[in-house]
Amino acid sequence: MDNYPGKGHGVDNSRSIWGPKSSILGIGAALTLCAAAATAWFATTADPEGALLLGVFTVASALATGYGLLIRPRLRADADGVHVRTLAGTDSAPWRAVHARLVSTRRLGRDSTTLEIEFDDVSDEPRLVVLGWLDLGADPDDVLDDLNRLRPN
Repeated sequence: MDNYPGKGHGVDNSRSIWGPKSSILGIGAALTLCAAAATAWFATTADPEGALLLGVFTVASALATGYGLLIRPRLRADADGVHVRTLAGTDSAPWRAVHARLVSTRRLGRDSTTLEIEFDDVSDEPRLVVLGWLDLGADPDDVLDDLNRLRPN
């Protein structure tokens, strides 16, 4: 894609980094803070069961938000290949060893699409990473299109 208006310099506007949206993580952080405040308030009143339930929710919300912050960016593609970030570190593979495809499933009457990336390295056994909209912050179909554009020929 060439959108540069002059002197023949090309600009590639396709994305190469994907991760959870900042707005969703911000909502998660705000929800965690509100739940923590409600937990503290319920703990000072005569409702220990309510405090316990809110405390569990606060911890779950904090863990989910923290996970989203730690794995950003979740997926990155560059000239070397594809890099997927996990809690254990970054899993990388060169383009020749990357096979990406879309998988659509129907659950609870709703269709969902995920991006499956298989790393086919000869040194290890094949690894499969499944990424959804929440992981990528974008439609998996659009991400696959961008990955195909970024893949060297």
